[in-house]
Amino acid sequence: MVGPFSRILRNTVLRPLGLTSSPKPTAKAAPSPTPGPTPKPTDTFEPSKKPQPTPSPSPGPAPTPPQPPAPLTPPSTDPTNPTPPMVVRPSKNFNDRPAGQDIDSIVLHHTADGSDTSSLETLTGKSSTPWGKAKVWYKEQRGGPVSAHYVIGKDGTIYQLVGDQKRAWHAGEGSLPGKPGDVNNRSIGIEIVNEGDGKDAYTEAQYKALEKLVPYLAKRYDVPVDNVVGHKDITSKKHDPSPNFDFDRITRATEEKVG
Repeated sequence: MVGPFSRILRNTVLRPLGLTSSPKPTAKAAPSPTPGPTPKPTDTFEPSKKPQPTPSPSPGPAPTPPQPPAPLTPPSTDPTNPTPPMVVRPSKNFNDRPAGQDIDSIVLHHTADGSDTSSLETLTGKSSTPWGKAKVWYKEQRGGPVSAHYVIGKDGTIYQLVGDQKRAWHAGEGSLPGKPGDVNNRSIGIEIVNEGDGKDAYTEAQYKALEKLVPYLAKRYDVPVDNVVGHKDITSKKHDPSPNFDFDRITRATEEKVG
């Protein structure tokens, strides 16, 4: 009885008075998103790609190496009297010989300095270092600039500093047999690197270089053997080459070449 009575009461009394409530509709749950495909696992054993190195720019053509100085004297064209090998180290200390002056003598000196480098600095009037430039300046203030046509290094290297046809400043006033006057005007000067104290030995390499250079010059310029001399032979003020220099060895080599 309760069920029908309740329905009658709800329909005839409560509903018209708005005292009943309609059941709320149940909210529908949002549909779950459909899962996408499972990602493919990374192969951890696959080597990683290394970055490609950036190509280096082209270095371009190699720089041209510096060319050695040209010979100061044209090489000999006489096949029986070739020019010996030599290194050119130009000096700034020279001038012209008197017009028409022939070369008729060769004068040998020692440098009074056991160093090739220092000797060349003095005789060229040039240096690449501040200390060397200072020494050159000091020596020139004391004794004036000097030079020679050739320098013979301790190892036998022949250095040419002044062309044969130019006047080097190595001897000054002196007297060759019967011909007093300025020896520089008519001679070729050769300086041998040596302390000049009679104790510093002249090396075998220096003697061999002189045995080539002096006879070559004597033959090329028709210099008499008697005019191949030491500085001390033309002036009493000098004593070079020092007493331990074997001058006879150079004389013999020259006699063999020019007779």
